[in-house]
Amino acid sequence: MKVVKGNRFVTRWVCTCVLGILLGGHVLAEAEAPYVGAKEADEGYETLSAEDMEMLRGKKILFASRSFGLNMRKGLVALGKDRPEMEFLNSYQRFDVPKSGGDLSIIPADIFEEVNFVHFLATYWPHTKRVEELDTLIRSAPHHFSEKIDVAMIYYHTAQPALFEKYSEKMDALRRDFPHITFIYVTSGFMAESQAKANEGSAAFGELMRKEYKGKVPLYDLGMILNNDGVCGNQYCPDYSKDPAGVHPNLTFAEQRMAKGFLVILRDALKNAPAKSDVKIASAASMNHAAGVEAPEVLPFRDQRVVRAILDHNGLTKKRVAGSSVIENGRIVELYLQECGIKDLPPFIGELTALRKLHLYGDPELGYPLLMRVPPELARCTKLEELLLNQNVLTSLPDSLVNLKNLKILSLGENKLASLPQPLKNWADQVDPDWAESQKVDD
Repeated sequence: MKVVKGNRFVTRWVCTCVLGILLGGHVLAEAEAPYVGAKEADEGYETLSAEDMEMLRGKKILFASRSFGLNMRKGLVALGKDRPEMEFLNSYQRFDVPKSGGDLSIIPADIFEEVNFVHFLATYWPHTKRVEELDTLIRSAPHHFSEKIDVAMIYYHTAQPALFEKYSEKMDALRRDFPHITFIYVTSGFMAESQAKANEGSAAFGELMRKEYKGKVPLYDLGMILNNDGVCGNQYCPDYSKDPAGVHPNLTFAEQRMAKGFLVILRDALKNAPAKSDVKIASAASMNHAAGVEAPEVLPFRDQRVVRAILDHNGLTKKRVAGSSVIENGRIVELYLQECGIKDLPPFIGELTALRKLHLYGDPELGYPLLMRVPPELARCTKLEELLLNQNVLTSLPDSLVNLKNLKILSLGENKLASLPQPLKNWADQVDPDWAESQKVDD
């Protein structure tokens, strides 16, 4: 395997050199490709001119993310309010692909005739799905965005090093096939100290990205932006967030820094981009992919069928199980149903007895229904180690949750839990000491 991998990177280098010759010397430009971490985001933003912003507003951008991209978007909004000349979302539209069951057709094929900045919320799991969806939109009918966009970029809030091979393979192929598009590579972000295991993976992914790509392609270092160029270690700086779940860098400074870095890397990367007229767009033969129509979902395991029933119970008939769950030995061990409209958690959640992680946090700003009820049967999931229920409208919890003895991470903040019975309160205080401080009982 090492020989194969080595050959792939040699081949990539040769292709890059040939491509550079064909483009009239862009290998030199690529060797000086821009990099943006925390320092570059802060300092570079101060050098953005009105002319720069006018140029950026005229570019066609395809942006894939999950919730960290929404944090970055909030930062762009805040920057525009502080300084009107920095407004960047005047031609923006967002699409929720997971809620549609992974159906990319919710993004109109002619969307770039109407707006310049298309942001799609991508399928969460597996993390490789995100780059596959971007690849399909760029290469395949009916979208063929390769003919329409100037910039493409994917955000990851967390990533494991195993993602690197697939990410680099797909992104490098896109960059090779469509040299008229500026592909901005991104390290993954960090969460709070409580998410140490995920943060370790993000740190390893980031190191692989820097080693392979820094100075060679435009690189937006989300990890360094969030840990202040390493000052805060493998986590986002604690004063960047008030998220009770320890997931989102949701305070204004962090969101604005993410947005500043985004604008700076766009400006700096596009300075070195070849003009479309100088580059031949890839032929249809190089875009010989499937039409992108999803096959019917196959659910061989009982746990998958239980999740399907949970989604259907909440009217999420198009959302796919495969994009929401992690399976080991035929059992679902991680389930990500956050920010998608789960209003009622039915009793059969208790059948997922191998579950170790359950994310059900909401986001009122997205406009989806928020979780109103947790059933006592959840306590049957005795292997749960992580349970995130924050930012919903829960007014009570079942007493049976005290039986979740393996729970290490709990987030109940920003609900409507006026009070809890004493045994349940003791349990919540032990695992989530700050849960009571942010309740919104008067809303």
